[in-house]
Amino acid sequence: MIKNKNNEKNNNEIVNNNMINSSIMDIGEFDMIKIAISERMKKEIKKIKKLYQATINGAEAFYFHMRCDNIPNTLILIKSEGNRRFGGFTSECWESNLKSKYDKNAFLFSLDKKKIYNVKNDNYSICCYTSSGPCFGKGNTIRIGKNILLEKGLKTYESYSQCSYEFNGDINALSEDGKNEGISAKDYEVYQVIF
Repeated sequence: MIKNKNNEKNNNEIVNNNMINSSIMDIGEFDMIKIAISERMKKEIKKIKKLYQATINGAEAFYFHMRCDNIPNTLILIKSEGNRRFGGFTSECWESNLKSKYDKNAFLFSLDKKKIYNVKNDNYSICCYTSSGPCFGKGNTIRIGKNILLEKGLKTYESYSQCSYEFNGDINALSEDGKNEGISAKDYEVYQVIF
């Protein structure tokens, strides 16, 4: 079910940086992410604005792009069917085209392992595809497909030899099995970080 923008109650309101309205991550876990973002951006986080949630706003990539394109500083939170919780941050804007971008501020993280994975110096920090949701890294380290709730459209591939992120041998950092196979997701959320 998709809620109309006008009917959404406080779900997308801007909240204080000490709180996050997430069904995936709790406030305590947010502290690790806040520190990582602030260190990279060299700015203090003032507010967080929820832009999108697949189970509320529509699971198809179209709805992600409609709500999140051309907005900088986004935090992506993902929960897989296997209850793995992970995501990424980019200061670059998502777009509806075929384009990859370098972002020295980008990183991936595992909430379950409480680890941050830094970006390498290549042009694939994020990849923008019209027919997909957010994608991080060469070889689709994290790629959300056309509709992750109806298909096994979530791919994680941290063991790819030319991966854009530093996993230091942690091949099961994000996915259930460390393989480039589609897995199902329960939900994903996108937040804008405001400095």
